[in-house]
Amino acid sequence: MTSSTGSTRSTAIPATGTRALSSPTTATSAAAPTGEPTRQHWMDLLRGTAILLVIAHHLRLVQQIWDGGTPWAMVELSEALAPFRMPALLFASGLLLARSLRRPPGRFLAGKLRGLLWPWLLWSAVMLPILGWGHADEPLWWLNGMYTWFLAALLCYYVIGLVTKRIHPGWVALASVVAWTALPLLGAAHDMVGPRPDKFVFYAVFFFAGAALRPVLARGPVPWIVTVPALAVAAAWALHAARIDVEPQVPVLTQFVVLLAVVGAVGVLQRLPRLHALRPVEWLGRNSIVPYLVHLPVIELLGRHIDLPAGPGTFALYYAVTIGVCVLAVLLRPVTGFLYAFPARKAAVAPAAAAGESVSQSVEPVVDRAVDAMPAAGAAPVGEAAPACTRR
Repeated sequence: MTSSTGSTRSTAIPATGTRALSSPTTATSAAAPTGEPTRQHWMDLLRGTAILLVIAHHLRLVQQIWDGGTPWAMVELSEALAPFRMPALLFASGLLLARSLRRPPGRFLAGKLRGLLWPWLLWSAVMLPILGWGHADEPLWWLNGMYTWFLAALLCYYVIGLVTKRIHPGWVALASVVAWTALPLLGAAHDMVGPRPDKFVFYAVFFFAGAALRPVLARGPVPWIVTVPALAVAAAWALHAARIDVEPQVPVLTQFVVLLAVVGAVGVLQRLPRLHALRPVEWLGRNSIVPYLVHLPVIELLGRHIDLPAGPGTFALYYAVTIGVCVLAVLLRPVTGFLYAFPARKAAVAPAAAAGESVSQSVEPVVDRAVDAMPAAGAAPVGEAAPACTRR
């Protein structure tokens, strides 16, 4: 089974997503001093839902490999939602790009290296003893052979965002569409499942579209006249993906349809009331870097070492255990933060500078201050990888 982000070869899942994966701060819809709203609950819902779908997708792949099967309904659901999981995470990450870029370039880059480069290398290394030490000397495996590819892609997008800071992100999104479409014209056939990081070009449109649409979405919900047709198109695209058992890859059309589907989903989430039943999903979305990085090692260990017959019961049990471990990991984050971001050195701050920082903190939303430390700051957690069938 193939996918736009993976192939069937090592038990890795080149996959998913970070705030992109986000920070543990509390979401709010209060207006910032600039008049632009801070992160709202629908952003966390979008990211949290995508993370839950990514976990289910990877569990389905691992269970097929190690247990010989998985519930039919989960296979169909996974195939139908495959085109949208990673784009939703990247769109959520792009929403916060502008705020992140308000920082000085040095601070901006240092934050991205701590929050993206470090966990990318660390968690790729964590997977080596699980998947096989032979991958250690494969440069492309580190870049695009594991589910951590998402962090590498985010790092690239943030750097591009910094370099093109004076260019509207909509133009950068359009450039990714042009570049993706031009690859075959230049003699390079699309390779979304191999080690070549073609998907970095493909998915860039969603990250920069999120950055471009942030001001529009900040003004209010997506109009119903856009939301309803977008959801109808998304449903048709999902059925098509499930029918052909692979993510459709049609130049221009695929990127446009999937982006429209994500915007439609945002339109629905923006209108949802703050239901208590959805608070856990929001919470996962705010902390999405943790479940994104933790879930696959847990799933791989369960699939490889627990000998249970394949079926809905086993799938539900593994899913519950994986979510439980992810929740525990989030709760332990105050003492395990080095697993998700390289610790920053605490330099001495002069009294005057400290006073200025205090004033800044009083008016700058907490979610913005987390951008440097968390990949989710412009992120979800959340693309996808697949065991032995590396897949987005």
